[in-house]
Amino acid sequence: MKTNKFIFTLLLLTSSWTLLGQINPINDLYYQQTYWYQNYSCPYFNCFELSWSTPDSSNDTLLGYNVYRNNDFWIFTEETDVSCSGYSPCDHNDFYDPIPFWITVKAVYNIDSLESIVNDSVEVADLMINIKEINDNKVLLIKNPISIDENISLLIPNSESNNCTIKVYSINGQKIKELEFKQVTNSIISFSTSNMTQGLHLINIQLNGETFTKKIMIK
Repeated sequence: MKTNKFIFTLLLLTSSWTLLGQINPINDLYYQQTYWYQNYSCPYFNCFELSWSTPDSSNDTLLGYNVYRNNDFWIFTEETDVSCSGYSPCDHNDFYDPIPFWITVKAVYNIDSLESIVNDSVEVADLMINIKEINDNKVLLIKNPISIDENISLLIPNSESNNCTIKVYSINGQKIKELEFKQVTNSIISFSTSNMTQGLHLINIQLNGETFTKKIMIK
């Protein structure tokens, strides 16, 4: 009789250890918000990327992820990201309503939908809106930061220049590329990130006898 009780206790302890030890949380929660001028695919011109890494390996079956705004359930997804990129209509136009809020993501396991603990959170504090600055600015980076495989795009409104010279430097002052564009009039100038690496860069723009410098982050 004592032996049976010992076995039952051992099984109970093993079961509890499995439950607590295998329901692993997500890793590397990341959030980025960017303002895309006149891009109506993103809510209020504010595009966003929310992403995370899969949990550490587990004997339990990972079903997906529950995303919470503050403590309120928002969506379930099987992917490791939720975003509005600006390249296509956004499926999450309610993301910013209302603000501010904190985002947390819980991994969901097994048929009974057990949730992991929360090990990280990010805050969405406000919308990025500054139309006056955009209208007054002679040169505007349309998206910043950008990914390494994206083009750099500059908006040059109300320009009557025949040409524009672009020079790109590393943060250490090394010139990486020099480009010249002709017939720049109310144009968006785009160029690739070839020969550039991840990190901060300086863009020198020479236009109508004036020089402008913009900082851009490549991730």
